[in-house]
Amino acid sequence: MNLRESIAALPFVDTHSHMAGGDEGSAVDDRGGKSLPQVLMSDHLRYLLEAQGESGALSEYRQWKPEDAEAHMALVLPLLDRLRHTTAYAAVREGIRELHPFAGADITGANWRPINEQVLAAYREHGERAWQRQVAARANVPLMNQMVVLPYVTDHWAALPEDERDRQRRWLLPSLILDGYFFTGFAAQQRSLGRSLEILGVVPRAHGDYLAFLDAVLARFAAGGGRSVKLMTAYFRTLRFGRVPDMEAERLFARGPTNLRGDGLERLQDNLFRHVLDMLRRRGLPMIVHTGYATPPDRADPGHLLPVLEEFPEIKVDLCHSGWPSHGTALVFAREFRNCYFNLAWTPLLSRSLGRRLLSEAIDMLPANKILIGTDTGTAEAFLGTVRLVRDLLAEVLEEKVRERQFDAEVATRAVKAILLDNPLEFYGISPKAAPGGSDLAPSPGTPGEGRGGGTLGF
Repeated sequence: MNLRESIAALPFVDTHSHMAGGDEGSAVDDRGGKSLPQVLMSDHLRYLLEAQGESGALSEYRQWKPEDAEAHMALVLPLLDRLRHTTAYAAVREGIRELHPFAGADITGANWRPINEQVLAAYREHGERAWQRQVAARANVPLMNQMVVLPYVTDHWAALPEDERDRQRRWLLPSLILDGYFFTGFAAQQRSLGRSLEILGVVPRAHGDYLAFLDAVLARFAAGGGRSVKLMTAYFRTLRFGRVPDMEAERLFARGPTNLRGDGLERLQDNLFRHVLDMLRRRGLPMIVHTGYATPPDRADPGHLLPVLEEFPEIKVDLCHSGWPSHGTALVFAREFRNCYFNLAWTPLLSRSLGRRLLSEAIDMLPANKILIGTDTGTAEAFLGTVRLVRDLLAEVLEEKVRERQFDAEVATRAVKAILLDNPLEFYGISPKAAPGGSDLAPSPGTPGEGRGGGTLGF
């Protein structure tokens, strides 16, 4: 078996996804079907178009009805012409092509109808969740991170039939989005705060009460199968969290957190975040942090997290999205701190050439156990196209390094197994024998280097 075949055969634990129902979960009856325009607009393509002012009807894509596909494709097709050259479009297109085969080089006005019929039939026949699991099996992805709010592991999973819930729980690694608990975040996370208060039956009236509530949220989440937490704060404010005394936070909380704005809100958030870090340390929960991609970019500079890495070495921290455009800082931190990981999630979709370059640099300079990759996609089709892209980039980069005699094929195989499989299992604290596939997922022999504190290059 050559290197490319070996990479294609390896199980891949996806460390970053939104595919399985988004933050709040899919409908219990998930056989309503998806249309081709919904699949096309469920991921990064819609974000790109919205950034160009094309919002309006596109933002309602979740409510689109399959029978209205003709009108929706009339809206989407001209917009796709702005994006057909992008890596994100190529990944979605090729995922659609593999699952719903079509003739020709692209999706066009001439061929979209039969593609749409295949998409609709797949989602209606299998149901959205079962279709996703089937595609994950096809892609050899036995485990997948899923970004969620607390009601996902309480309300959503509880509403599913027992066998369906068990299948989802065996496959997914839920990551709790924290931002709603800091009185910020997107709409789903803000809704989650209110529902979390109902689930736990509390009405915090003071700062201390609220800290007890946060600890109870983490306990309930872990008991429900949660495996990590996610910080998306850089979409809304800087990742620089200062030290704020409890006495000041108590005064701020007494004013009503939803009444706070600007510096007052940020200082309360700083205090709450520090307390949550203590809770994560006690519970052994790792943390995924959105770094790099933000407007303005300085908000998400991973350099802001230096105090966290220094003060909380027991907490594993995943710097996702490569920290790009501050990827150099993310690489240095993953190299220097044993609790820090460099995650290329989303980077290959932003740009194939960027993903290839950063993957190459990460392999050149990091211990083999410090690199993670996730798909960061929202549909089965985009997911499959991205898995194929990730495996292809790994093959390209490693084959080039073997040709250049940086290392041989045996070392390359160990490195890629670490990246796709061993490292995610270690990050989430999962025994290979307990994971789907059991002993087939056993890590490579030997112990890779661990960054600051010891070790050499692990491959």
